[in-house]
Amino acid sequence: MEVRVRFMMVLGATILSFVMASAVSADVSFPNSEIVLDMMTLSDAVYYLKNKVSSCNDPQAENKTLASSTREEVLSAHIHDDDSVHQKERIYLRRLQDDNQQHNNLFDTLLPEGTSCLHYSHDYDLGTQVLVVRSSIHKYVSVVYTGTDDFTTALMDGEILMGKFGPTTNTTGDSNRSDFEKLFDQVPEDAHVHRGFNSAVFESNHFTEVLECVTSAKVGGDCDGADKRRSAQVSTELGSSTTYQVLTSGHSLGAADSILLGAALHLVFPSEHIQSINFGCPKIGNTELVYWLDSLQSVQSDKDGSLEVFRFVNKLDLVPRLPDLIFFQHAGHTLQMSIGGEIRAYYNHFGDETLGYSGVPFGWDAEPYVLFPLAIYAHHHKHYVEYLQDYAPKSNASLKEQGAFYFVQDFERVENNQGAETSPTVVESE
Repeated sequence: MEVRVRFMMVLGATILSFVMASAVSADVSFPNSEIVLDMMTLSDAVYYLKNKVSSCNDPQAENKTLASSTREEVLSAHIHDDDSVHQKERIYLRRLQDDNQQHNNLFDTLLPEGTSCLHYSHDYDLGTQVLVVRSSIHKYVSVVYTGTDDFTTALMDGEILMGKFGPTTNTTGDSNRSDFEKLFDQVPEDAHVHRGFNSAVFESNHFTEVLECVTSAKVGGDCDGADKRRSAQVSTELGSSTTYQVLTSGHSLGAADSILLGAALHLVFPSEHIQSINFGCPKIGNTELVYWLDSLQSVQSDKDGSLEVFRFVNKLDLVPRLPDLIFFQHAGHTLQMSIGGEIRAYYNHFGDETLGYSGVPFGWDAEPYVLFPLAIYAHHHKHYVEYLQDYAPKSNASLKEQGAFYFVQDFERVENNQGAETSPTVVESE
């Protein structure tokens, strides 16, 4: 395999970045802590739906014994180990705090307060689960993924294949392609993605259902008949005039899927402000793909809408450093969860000196290999839940804005992080 360095492309990208930065400054809408906690709760919850129900309307969801046993399963999983953060006690997630509450429904047990299940499916061939919910409290529709448990095959195989981003078409000729397929003509020809992640999103038997569900749900409509059994926690009727923000989320390989779906939804709904808030996300594609995805941010996009990506990384979590191949890169902002509860945000991972923003610290990719067992340990979704639950801002007035609290509200500055990684050289494999 020959790696060819394309210096002119790097130079062109640098000039473009400088020109854009001279005209604008970063105006990023960080998600508040309540939204982040909801996304983490959902990303955690979808793991517990596996092999229990097949849809939002599955009668098994009403099984009180199943709901009760699942509640105990979640509580048992979230017990701090001796080397965990400041609390060494059982974590009671917000959805499980009231011991006297009747947990008669599986979704009412697992989902955050005020959310209802609109769509749930599990593609056993691809190993992909997807959950669509709507929040009557925070006014969002969220699509949440889990990927296959076998991340070692997907991320550590030296022969990982890359391909074009988007649905695979078996038709020839422009007239035979669907309008949806034609939307992907906007994606640069040389923007390539991890083929497994792409398949998990676009080759799923349920992808069309997910797309139709989001289309309906964001304006208050129904999905799969799911609203016929709305969550008992939803106390107010959804108004038909209400519009909902579109979010995507997931953990591990599901986090990668959530970014790709977010990009697809941006093509379908170019005027929407879409955010992907995910956890433990691996690298998803080549530099050309990353440049394109980052160009969809509100500060850079020439469209009314945007796609912003926020990737939470728990300490030395190994998975965000994978695949360990030079032509795989990260899209969006890295939110590094450090020991002691400090979360540092790195603009587009590698920063932007023209805006004064630093990239991740030098050696960020290599750190987990020094303490490999801890790097694997840090990846488990329960440790993300415990960290964010423990360190959720509650009374820090400096983080409060119009009644909302934030884990972080600004990016690391160059002057505070002189040993930062630099933007990658653009390469292509042959």
